[in-house]
Amino acid sequence: MAIWDNPPAGTGGFGGSKIKAFSADSYKCPNCASNLVYDSSHGACICRNCGGLFDPATLDKVGSFGLVAPEKNYDGTIEVSKEDEERVEIVCNACGAEIVTDKNTASTFCAFCGSPALVSRRLTREFKPDYIIPFKFDKEKAISIFEEYCAGVDHLPKDFKSKKFLAKMTGLYVPTWIISSEVEVNVVGKGRKGKMVDAAYAENHTSTSANYEMLTYGKVKFRLKNVPFDGEIKIPNRLMAAAEPFDYSELVRFRPEYLQGFFAEKYDEMPLDMTDRIYKRLDKYALQVCDEVTFSYDDFAPESDACITRYNNQDIKYALLPCWFLSLSYGGRNYQYIVNGQTGKVSGEFPYARGWETIERTGRRARMEAVSINSRLRAPLYLTPVAALGILRFVASFSRSSAFMMFIFNHPWELALVLVTICGIIYLCAEILPKIMMSREKHDLDVLSRASSHDLAPEPGVEAYYDPSFPIEAYETTKDFISLEEGWNYIDMIKYDFRTAVPRTKEEKEIDENATDFEKKGYDRRMMQ
Repeated sequence: MAIWDNPPAGTGGFGGSKIKAFSADSYKCPNCASNLVYDSSHGACICRNCGGLFDPATLDKVGSFGLVAPEKNYDGTIEVSKEDEERVEIVCNACGAEIVTDKNTASTFCAFCGSPALVSRRLTREFKPDYIIPFKFDKEKAISIFEEYCAGVDHLPKDFKSKKFLAKMTGLYVPTWIISSEVEVNVVGKGRKGKMVDAAYAENHTSTSANYEMLTYGKVKFRLKNVPFDGEIKIPNRLMAAAEPFDYSELVRFRPEYLQGFFAEKYDEMPLDMTDRIYKRLDKYALQVCDEVTFSYDDFAPESDACITRYNNQDIKYALLPCWFLSLSYGGRNYQYIVNGQTGKVSGEFPYARGWETIERTGRRARMEAVSINSRLRAPLYLTPVAALGILRFVASFSRSSAFMMFIFNHPWELALVLVTICGIIYLCAEILPKIMMSREKHDLDVLSRASSHDLAPEPGVEAYYDPSFPIEAYETTKDFISLEEGWNYIDMIKYDFRTAVPRTKEEKEIDENATDFEKKGYDRRMMQ
């Protein structure tokens, strides 16, 4: 019977029956009562209004990507605060950058493109950061630090620096989202023992009981603290990352007095708009931590496409970080530089004097070729014992001759010395020399991975943002899988859950093809490539 076959009471139908209104109910945010949606990239239900993250099963809060005090637009319905009445918004006609400063600050150049085409207008949006790191030095000191750094850059053109260009250096507070989160990684990789740690051996030789590799499962837990993400689109992300790290122990509550004489940007991106960028960086740090865990092997190499991460208890701060920016043109190309306004760290791409860039590139190619030759030479060295055994068998074929036996009888000590020497050479070639060559290869690769003084500084590694108050917890779960049942296969996904190494309960239903993404993927998420 359809619902329209059951009329309301008093209409002459079946009498007394009341119809309830049907509605498409949805889960509401415990913070603001807005609708929640499941987001697979977060692995949680998310509120697009306040940024809260909630466990889909219990709606317990597991983190937040929202602001404590959201900014407001001055659309005529909101009164301008006294603090914001003292501020003006400066807009660059060339690149469209919008920066905020006090009304007494004068500037003739844009901090981003160096253009002098600037216009002022009234503030259109409330300016209310939570925290700030004040500038530690003025413009003259910043120029001095930049000049001192340039003096240490090899093969820089002599006419590169000029007082006219350096005068364009501008102090700017950059809007930054500072994120902390607990990280849990279900890691999968290859554990290697013995000579298998050498890629040249693993590629060209078979494993033995002493030298082998095996698929390894494990779990790693740690915490990342104060990872910064700038919220300004016009600042290149790599340039801002080059200024890191900042000392967050000097983070203080925002006060308008800190802005006097400087510019400050208003954020263009909210954390919810840049989650892909956030998780890519956090995933990279998670992989770096897992790469340092060995699980009692001589070496452990995690596989990024098989590792699964979960982020819990996310915490976010909105802060302004101090940076000096300089944009200048040289040789028909625009160069951007950044000086950390707290630590004095300088970074940017510097031009080469004529001919030196070609020389440096040639040297890097030569080093890369040396690495390739080194790897090819190590493979046959491991076969030295096999070659020696073949020679020994060949010599043994003459052992029955009387002349050979007489030679052994007459020269026993000389023969023993020869055998010791041969054994030493075999050990040197098969054990010591490959390790020396592998160490040299790692050194060359490390040199090649370092940024040149002419290149932009690389993004800091996980050591800059690892929280030491939350010790790393790492343990292998491979043996747990094997002990579940004799002959159990890792691929047996029907009976066992490889993420937790726990047999599935009989009451658990198999996921059908019409299931939601959350039901198919669980709470976890794959590492972003």
